[in-house]
Amino acid sequence: MNRKQAIDAVRLMLQGPRTFELERLDKIDAAMRPWTAERALQSLEIRGVTSSASEGPMAPLIGLARKSQTNFLPLMLEQYSQSMKVDNYLSGNGQDTAPPWEWWQRNAFDARQTGVNRAALQYGVSYATVLPSMRPGGEDGAAAYLRGVSPRQMTAMYGERLEWDPRSGGPVDDDWPIMAMEMKGPMIRLYDETNIHFIGVKNVPTSALGWRDPMYWNAGNFEYIEGRTHGVGVCPVVRFRDRMLLDGEEQYGIIEPLLTIQERIDETTFEMMVAQYWSAFKQRYVMGWIPKDQSEALRQAASDTWFFKDPQVKVGQFDATDLKNYIDSKGSAVRDLAAIGQVPAQNLGIDGISNISEATLAGLEAGKDRKASEIETSFGESYEQMLRTCAHIVGDTESAQDFASEVKWREQTARSFAQTVDGLGKLATMLGIPDEVLWEDIPGWTREKVERAKQARDQMDMAPTVPVPPVDPADALDVPA
Repeated sequence: MNRKQAIDAVRLMLQGPRTFELERLDKIDAAMRPWTAERALQSLEIRGVTSSASEGPMAPLIGLARKSQTNFLPLMLEQYSQSMKVDNYLSGNGQDTAPPWEWWQRNAFDARQTGVNRAALQYGVSYATVLPSMRPGGEDGAAAYLRGVSPRQMTAMYGERLEWDPRSGGPVDDDWPIMAMEMKGPMIRLYDETNIHFIGVKNVPTSALGWRDPMYWNAGNFEYIEGRTHGVGVCPVVRFRDRMLLDGEEQYGIIEPLLTIQERIDETTFEMMVAQYWSAFKQRYVMGWIPKDQSEALRQAASDTWFFKDPQVKVGQFDATDLKNYIDSKGSAVRDLAAIGQVPAQNLGIDGISNISEATLAGLEAGKDRKASEIETSFGESYEQMLRTCAHIVGDTESAQDFASEVKWREQTARSFAQTVDGLGKLATMLGIPDEVLWEDIPGWTREKVERAKQARDQMDMAPTVPVPPVDPADALDVPA
């Protein structure tokens, strides 16, 4: 791809796919953030009131609108992201840690995988770039550099690969994009199969139309800076999706299906707070009488009972608003959120469940565990693709072609430690599975701890045994001389 073709590709992506994606992604991003006063009025569809009315009769309403946000969406994201941690990468034999795991560790992906996983869960897709590193690495000096990228910064274009895939026995969708564009402010990186093109934008859109405005995507607004050959052989971008769909490039994530229910929760909370602010307590009224001065009005407000001789004066009170219906309505919406998100309701603050056993708790989280397992299967294929690409970059042909390799996810289920260890012990006894293989499934044991345990076991086995001298039977008897 030459300079002109690179700029034309960027312009095409900014006009179409990039604009389409950002509209959806920005909506999801806004739903996860705390409300401002303006955002609160907009979300609750309050008409005729502006956020600039900080003083006056509408000021309390604006404050209630801003404070009524009760956002469960970040908690839903936490429920899944906290339970998904890749802990090892096993080679095709299923026992040894594969050599590409070195690049996982060197790029600190024990921590950085969190960003890749969370972005894919939140938006339905995220990306990682796999490139040769400028720092020396392996035996021949080659090294791999990994970096996660948010879908709000990257747009990738995919096609269909028509050659035969020996793994599936037929043609499949391409694992690699045709090209991918990463954009941060006025700087653009365009990745293709051979180069990384660096392009600058002279004028970044400030209008409401954004990149739909023709004045911003004309060719004169872009300046080609340089192109660098990456040598990977493919467009070096790996895509992570929370689910694999066969009907196109649909992206959902776990947040988008819950947006409408979250709006119900916020609206109910706002209406409850309004009722609480203005009518949560009994309101007394007097018709046909006006206090003479401020002191008399204050004395009347502080008194429990007043007596009037004038028969035209009528005294009464309004009953307080019962907030129970609002509380029940909010609880119903939260339970809907938990059901559709496959999260136990007690994790979202719904009471009524107490003193439950560990087996019951594991049963309540069975739906969440099944959904998390499906997502891990999809993420796992992408991580394996990423690590095989690392092997290809550093010249490890055997690992690059090891399609039987797989990532190992850390055990994060709700089962108790004793229950899990008891089950593992029965597997070792009844089926004869080696202890070292089962250690990987012990809750809380990382790959490094398993390796230390194996080394300690080997050292114990190799330690020389001290022979015990035979004992004379006569010496063993305590017989007086």
